[in-house]
Amino acid sequence: MIDFRPLPSPAQPTSAERLAEDVAAIGRIEAVKTVLRVLLQTTGLRMAVVARVTSESWMCCAVLDELNFGLRPGDSLELVTTFCNVVRNLASPLLITHASKDSRFTHHPAPKLYNVESYIAVPVLRRDGSFFGVMCAVDSEPADISEDKIEIFRHLAELIGYQLELEDELDRREALLLNAREAAQLREQLIGIVSHDLRNPLNAIGLSAATLLRRADLDDRTRRGICRILDAADRANRLIRDLLDFTQARMGQALPVKRQLVNFHTLTHQVVDEVRLAIEGRELEVECDGDGQGAWDPDRISQVLTNLLTNALQYSPDGTPIRVSTRGEGKAVILTVRNQGSPIPAEVLPTLFEPMKRGTEEGGSERRSIGLGLFIVDQLVRAHGGSIEVCSTAEEGTAFSVLLPRSV
Repeated sequence: MIDFRPLPSPAQPTSAERLAEDVAAIGRIEAVKTVLRVLLQTTGLRMAVVARVTSESWMCCAVLDELNFGLRPGDSLELVTTFCNVVRNLASPLLITHASKDSRFTHHPAPKLYNVESYIAVPVLRRDGSFFGVMCAVDSEPADISEDKIEIFRHLAELIGYQLELEDELDRREALLLNAREAAQLREQLIGIVSHDLRNPLNAIGLSAATLLRRADLDDRTRRGICRILDAADRANRLIRDLLDFTQARMGQALPVKRQLVNFHTLTHQVVDEVRLAIEGRELEVECDGDGQGAWDPDRISQVLTNLLTNALQYSPDGTPIRVSTRGEGKAVILTVRNQGSPIPAEVLPTLFEPMKRGTEEGGSERRSIGLGLFIVDQLVRAHGGSIEVCSTAEEGTAFSVLLPRSV
């Protein structure tokens, strides 16, 4: 039983977690170290800081401390005790040359608590204009700092804001990529689970239909109906097998093969005969040449050939033949399935063996569905140590050629 209840929404980060992410983002910007050094050289002050400032908190993101203040990235100060809170409230630069003598800050706690006498700061804004924090330089001694230094600070703060925006964009794209990967993984796991669970009712349908078919009192109409049920169940089972293989391959697992000695020519005739029984009005031609002995997984090779034949039948005009050839050459056997009809569009060929890809026929009126069949073929051929290629032209039709080593 599959539980289809919705998954719980991911927990939203707390304020502390968001602050920690902001500190880490500033820490990843290599230019910040150079900016802080330029601030000290420009002003002659001895400590430069980039701080994340909100309506509730102050946190150090980056610091260059020649004052031995002891501040480190991630450290917090009480917001109301900082001059940075003034910058945040004013949303404008602030220059203080002698705080304890400045009438504006006679009662401000910063000079008394932190022994800050000189201070120059500008807001750090994200590129969308939102307030991030403050970039400042401070010293315990008064300093003669001219107003023109504020313009330098402003330009350097814009640089940090720009770099911060780039970091945010990178984080956003990484999150989107992770979410896409998680969604794809969940989707593929679900396909595998559903496919596995569908096998039981399908097997019951096939077994019941086969049992009915053995009865001697059936009329021709009933017998044909039961045969159609068996054919439909068989097609559904093949689709489920492809879905399970698809899930396994997409989860990074190699498709299993169980090698045994097989005559490739004989196996090809058997598969073609089985497909021939399920179709009407189509001609299947088989030509075999050379040594067909080798070690392959007969079930998997049958799956390869069945998928190639199904593809050839689907994308060729009614009344045209499908030609199958097997040829033994040295250490390998080559299987070729050829059909007539319109060639595969050139733009489709590079993604032909990718799952669930579609291309448009010339003229745009008809859709060529790639589905899972060719993807599974490619994966099974690789699992046997082989290779597959396709040639498609208007003159020669479309031919899939599979090279399979006799042993690996």
